[in-house]
Amino acid sequence: MLSYAAQFLRFEICQTMRLFLKFAVGIIVVAHAVAQDPTVDRAETSNLRPGESAEVRVHGTNLTSLQTMWTTFGELQPVPPGEKPNDKLAVFTGPVPADTVPGIYAYRVVAANGCSSTQFFVVDDLPNVALAAESEIPLPLTEVPSACCIQGYVNSIKPRYFGAKLEAGQKLSVEVYARRLNSAMDPVLKITSPGGSEIAFRDDQPGLSGDTQVQVTADTAGVYRIELRDVQYAGSGKHYFHLRIGSFPLVTGTYPRMTQPGATLDVIGQQTTTTTVRSVPPNQLFSVAAKDADSQHSGFATAWSSNVVPLMEVEPNNDQKTATIVPADAMAIAGRFDVANDVDWFKVTADAKQHVCLTTHTRDLGSPADVVLQLWKADGTRIAEVDDTGSTDAQLAATLPEPGDYFVAVRELSGLAGTDWTYDLELQRATGRADVTFATDHLVLPTEGTLAVPLTVNRSGAGGLLTIGAEGLPVGVTVFPLLLSDSQKSGILTLHADSSSGAWGEARFFAHSAENPDGPSFPVVYQSAPPDATTPGTFRLPRISPGIFVSVGTAAAFSLSADQHAITMTPSSEHTISINATRTGDWKEPITVAVTNPKDPLPAGVTLAEATVEGAAGTLTIKASDKANPGRYSLTLQGTLKRDKTTIIQPLGTLILEVKAADGS
Repeated sequence: MLSYAAQFLRFEICQTMRLFLKFAVGIIVVAHAVAQDPTVDRAETSNLRPGESAEVRVHGTNLTSLQTMWTTFGELQPVPPGEKPNDKLAVFTGPVPADTVPGIYAYRVVAANGCSSTQFFVVDDLPNVALAAESEIPLPLTEVPSACCIQGYVNSIKPRYFGAKLEAGQKLSVEVYARRLNSAMDPVLKITSPGGSEIAFRDDQPGLSGDTQVQVTADTAGVYRIELRDVQYAGSGKHYFHLRIGSFPLVTGTYPRMTQPGATLDVIGQQTTTTTVRSVPPNQLFSVAAKDADSQHSGFATAWSSNVVPLMEVEPNNDQKTATIVPADAMAIAGRFDVANDVDWFKVTADAKQHVCLTTHTRDLGSPADVVLQLWKADGTRIAEVDDTGSTDAQLAATLPEPGDYFVAVRELSGLAGTDWTYDLELQRATGRADVTFATDHLVLPTEGTLAVPLTVNRSGAGGLLTIGAEGLPVGVTVFPLLLSDSQKSGILTLHADSSSGAWGEARFFAHSAENPDGPSFPVVYQSAPPDATTPGTFRLPRISPGIFVSVGTAAAFSLSADQHAITMTPSSEHTISINATRTGDWKEPITVAVTNPKDPLPAGVTLAEATVEGAAGTLTIKASDKANPGRYSLTLQGTLKRDKTTIIQPLGTLILEVKAADGS
């Protein structure tokens, strides 16, 4: 099963960040400096509706030399900036395919020198209305249609006020997307009748990750006031929102939240309805939209397409005797906490000593549940218990010591329950699991150059050499194989862009057994650093990461290439490779080539001396002593060029060294 959703040990995440900082100088140079990447504070959309031509106005920084707005439904093209370019505002236009399902969609701004982090906006089937400056004034009310969507932001201590004219008995649904779009705003909604009485007030709502929604029925005809504000009356350009007003069902999620395309799932909301998962590729987020008999427009939620249909828990399963039986071939489980303090039990039977790993998905798919996992023997002995692992959800890994029946207990930490309190579990047994993490969600390669990307790996029963691969890379971009041994918890992956490169897109990186390439694959995903209370950054909702965005920028000051990347040696031998340098501008100084991290030792018995590249070429000699251990290894090298107070570091594509025994075996 290829999963794109791992929760990792906090230790491993911190290791990633430390590794990233350790090579900060080199990576900044290679990746064209983070400061040059376009950044997005918010987007305001017009006609972002299925089948229509949309306009998206992006506010941020470094919005120059724009190439495209990439989205998960297609691309929008930049509008020329005119006579007075503004690097803090960009406009994109283009069609939205008619078969696009309303919901949350990812987008990125791609420029010549980089791309933004993943951002999110809403494709809506409601007509769009521009935000009026007067909406900050309580009276007179800024009237809007009773069916519309509005994008904008709130200023500090200034709520937004809107008036919707209703007939007696008319229902009105109001929903705000903010946290689900990574906004800093924590929204609150209040509805007031024409006579001034408060008829509804909503703050956080389960299943909406901090956002909220409300539905009211008009007692009398008139204009009803909708007040939208931040819970702390905070505000800025980063406190943006997408407000929906109209006749639509209030949807909070799906059950299960992970399932196979073609399977059925329940839409959670005012009225639970059943729908069929549309034909979408596995391992990606997708939107599920629903209407009811009284609705003119859609309510929608996000789900995850998996490779398998999950085993559904069956009540009653509140103890070992009534536990839901997990078949030997089950790879996923889905359940829900139906009543307060509910505990769901599952029986796993082992034919022999084996490893088991359970990975929870709740908050990264919108569920409010905080899951605790326990593993028990049949005699009532508890083997393991896990709550949060890393930044959010739980992962339990253990060895079943002998054949027999074992039991997994799943409970909600605070004993909360309800239709929204769902959970999804990934289950690996004999294959084990490896969680591999990047510290960045996008990679910008230099044209005709190489990029070095630190990663970490956390293994759970997955032994042997792992190699990193990729699919969906832009044309002209290749990845150098990277081998990770059992003992390695980090590594550096290198990618190269040739002169034909210039495309971009979301690629999938994965790890698999070097000895068994047809065996199980494990995802390489982006995992943000743990929040730092002393220096809080941009709010980012925990979310399954389907891939890493890859684009190609301008050429670096220099780039290095080797005449061979696969080297075979025997003990008491040496091998020489040629290193070529491609330089730009007037960077003519010598380049010193050495191991990337001197504190990360070379394989036992293997040495290499620093090499100097003068002009366009140089040589590097690798020596294997008589004590060199047979095996396959990755060697990561980098070149350093110095001029006065400027130091530029560029990587060399990873070398794979195979040391064979003296007899060549």
